[in-house]
Amino acid sequence: MNTKTLLFALSLSACDVPVIRPIEVGVECASTSESSCPCGLAVADTDRSQSANIAAASLNCQVLSPSVTSSASHPPGLTAALGGDIVFPSMPTESNELTLIDRYPKGVITWVNISTAQVRGQLSLATGYLSNPHDYVPITPNKAYVTRFNPNANAGREPFDGGSDILIIDPRVPAITGRIDLSSSFPPNGNFIIHPDRAWRVSDRVYVVLPLYDRGYMNSGEGYVVAIDPKNDSVIESVFLPGLSGCSGLAVTPDGAVIAIVCSGRWQGSNSANNASSGIVGLRLSPQLSEIWRVPASRVGSRAFGFDVAFVDSTHVLATQLGELGPPVVNDVAYVIDVATGTGTRVLESSNTPVTLSVGPCSRACGGCFIADAGRSRLYRLDFSNAQGSVITGYDWVDPTGLPPRSLAFF
Repeated sequence: MNTKTLLFALSLSACDVPVIRPIEVGVECASTSESSCPCGLAVADTDRSQSANIAAASLNCQVLSPSVTSSASHPPGLTAALGGDIVFPSMPTESNELTLIDRYPKGVITWVNISTAQVRGQLSLATGYLSNPHDYVPITPNKAYVTRFNPNANAGREPFDGGSDILIIDPRVPAITGRIDLSSSFPPNGNFIIHPDRAWRVSDRVYVVLPLYDRGYMNSGEGYVVAIDPKNDSVIESVFLPGLSGCSGLAVTPDGAVIAIVCSGRWQGSNSANNASSGIVGLRLSPQLSEIWRVPASRVGSRAFGFDVAFVDSTHVLATQLGELGPPVVNDVAYVIDVATGTGTRVLESSNTPVTLSVGPCSRACGGCFIADAGRSRLYRLDFSNAQGSVITGYDWVDPTGLPPRSLAFF
């Protein structure tokens, strides 16, 4: 299976046959003097095809709960067993609930109380096709956005089934309440169609990354970023990212003034993307959405960037460059990148297993940055408090189901 097929999960099957039923345990968030810091890390251990286990770790990467919920969980609450393509929202959680995005093929959002390990509810976003939801953005207690990556070639058979869109949902019910149709603002450009990906709310705007792919996902076009006003659910700004393809992940500076977008480059049916069209770009949010810096992948290393990025501080980001499944095998490499100079410092390399390093969240004041290593089944913490420079420490992560860690989020 090539890199692109693996990461877009176009050929995954779901059997819902977990090997082990772990004991589910909630995690209480103890109050501390550093109330602004998260309680810990939510860890999604998955095989990317059939099974997942959601666990919790401290900021020192020690197990707090071996399982909050898993593919083996059953009612009450869980009406559809979790699949293996689980990720967390880009934005940190604002409550005691974890939101789980079950991407492909299921297309389901699950809300689980991290204190009680009880599922509050689930909502299918399939609307008659394989919608592949990619992100979840809370707006108010009774409103959230969900980006749906896949288009629907046979739309018009069910309500809200247009595809390549943003669904508006009420997470309390839960239920679909509306849809933002982006096709009028971004109609198909030749063979390319927009595929709404990662998103983040900053103040009164929601910023969404819009990569372009053809219907067979064999080629990609240059991307966009849009700003949406959630008061009237309309696109109010857009920025074209010339020369950059395969755009996906985004992050926000601690002061909320700049967003970074990472683009993995042009996929053309090969095992790797073209790093000439790969880069990380910074966009200033005010007074209008505009590009203020750009780091081409070729300035950092020889490979294309991965699918996630995190701000270490306002002038440094954490990102990976993708390896290749080979032959020959090429490892992933994680870098801390100075966005002013475009120089990257290597902090971690995968071990003969490419496409296995995943950038997690960062909080320099609360322990540093985190990376999941599915190849070694380890969590890494990058600590910046050392006067001589950053220190990276690895922690073995033993999941009760034997699944490797792939996605991380603060809670």
